[in-house]
Amino acid sequence: MTKTNSDIIVIDEQKFPEVGVWGTKLGGELGLEFYELDDDYFQYIPQHVTYLRFDYKTGDFGRRYWGEIRSTVSDYGVTEAGTTLKEKVSVDDEIRSKHVKPFMLAVIRLSIQEIFEKRHNEFRTKYSHLEEATWNDQVVESNAYLLDNTTETKLIHRLAELRGLTTEQFAAKVVAKQDEWKTKLYDLAVEEQTLITKLKKSKNVADINVFLEDYYGIAMGEQQCLAFGRCIKNDDGRIIRKNPFEYGIRF
Repeated sequence: MTKTNSDIIVIDEQKFPEVGVWGTKLGGELGLEFYELDDDYFQYIPQHVTYLRFDYKTGDFGRRYWGEIRSTVSDYGVTEAGTTLKEKVSVDDEIRSKHVKPFMLAVIRLSIQEIFEKRHNEFRTKYSHLEEATWNDQVVESNAYLLDNTTETKLIHRLAELRGLTTEQFAAKVVAKQDEWKTKLYDLAVEEQTLITKLKKSKNVADINVFLEDYYGIAMGEQQCLAFGRCIKNDDGRIIRKNPFEYGIRF
């Protein structure tokens, strides 16, 4: 009986290390790992852990031909004896449009979301658990007190006293800090959605490669670089960048 391949999961392994025990690692991109994982294990992944699930064909084509715009590429395999095999395979437009493109778009989107989640968490780690737990109460009491200083407070006057401030001074600081925090939070949300919107406009794999180069600092292939006018051939016939290339995330 022919063995049916399991689905492929894309996940940040650091968030759920068990996937490394249960699954078979196939590779990874952008800080995310690709595993072949049996159906039975998906139910045990906690709801707070974000991941992508692909049928094996889409996931396998997507990972193997990630960023590939050539029609013929070298494919490598290993025999049971451990011998490396190399053969030329065709990558047609159907493979790119039905499998590689959607796989890349989904993985990059998840990567963007993971990056902004970490940046959001950096804001939260600046405050203690108790301060975070009582923050909404501080904001509500502060706004009410600034509107009417006869308003009874249960918390902010005590915190103000600890800091050597009047209740009004402390309330003003809380409101100002809330406004500052909200501004940073909104800026993060807008930046994240701006990137995702730009990503969605990618019409093909070549466009996605441009996005990866512009925002992740991942260089596109030499032939695409030439075709897009970002590279030239020097006198020795070598393909070189017109401008120095900066690697790494640019957002």
